[in-house]
Amino acid sequence: MYFVKLLAECLPDALKDSALVLPVLLPVYFLIEWVEYKKYANLEKSPLLCGRLSPLVGSVFGSIPQCGFSVAATDLFAKGSLSAGALVAVYIATSDEAVPIMLSKPGRIPEMLLLIAVKLLLGVIAGYLTLLVCPKRPAVKHAEHEEEHDAHGSVGCCKHEIEGGEKFDWKHPLVHCIKIFLYIFVVNLVMNLVIAGVGEDRIADFLGQSKWLQPLLAAVVGFIPNCASSVILTELYLLGGLSFGAAVAGLSVNAGLGLMVLYKENKNVSENVLITAIVAVVGLAAGYVINLFA
Repeated sequence: MYFVKLLAECLPDALKDSALVLPVLLPVYFLIEWVEYKKYANLEKSPLLCGRLSPLVGSVFGSIPQCGFSVAATDLFAKGSLSAGALVAVYIATSDEAVPIMLSKPGRIPEMLLLIAVKLLLGVIAGYLTLLVCPKRPAVKHAEHEEEHDAHGSVGCCKHEIEGGEKFDWKHPLVHCIKIFLYIFVVNLVMNLVIAGVGEDRIADFLGQSKWLQPLLAAVVGFIPNCASSVILTELYLLGGLSFGAAVAGLSVNAGLGLMVLYKENKNVSENVLITAIVAVVGLAAGYVINLFA
């Protein structure tokens, strides 16, 4: 009975949190499909997505408070249309629920702007660091896209060889968006159940340790792939239970569901581990440096 009650409480929140990514994912997937259909640009060679400017572009877009951007960026990376540096920049710059929460408290807006600026700078630094340590790679072919090649004449990375009268394949981005949405929904539901079962008060107590342990503990909570983790970190910081450095550490590794989608979509496990490690190291280092000098 307890589990059924918990499930009934968590199901609406999981559905709502998952639905928040749709306004970003659906237009992005349709735009990519349209660009490839019209052959307006070669996404794998775009200087803004894969070139030297990509970490800067990724950090700027990551600063937009919408969890769908980290998922969309992950999908672009898995298809070979986004550099690893840009992906890491998106992950670190994104703040999920932190910006809306702080924006609702006018007296804390200066702190919100400082948080955004710090994370944007960290995203750029980490992005360029990633470009140095991550080898360039060719576009990745996924099994589902290879199957579509047999059925529709498409080639790697969802590109389509368009013949004279072939119509725009509107079903492909729609189906892909639905698949990602269902995956996100399942993960959100599981994470909501875990957080509800453990209790937010216990998580807050876990974070309320000594100043020097806080960045590490905040990073542990930040890696929870759910909007609730960024809410807990932000609220605890605003209540004075978390230092600014710890908040930066926790929110810098809080890539939302981006990392979960990365391990699902990108089959290069060592690459995924390296990206995760860079995000963790940069977030922790920033948290401890800020605590040291703040």
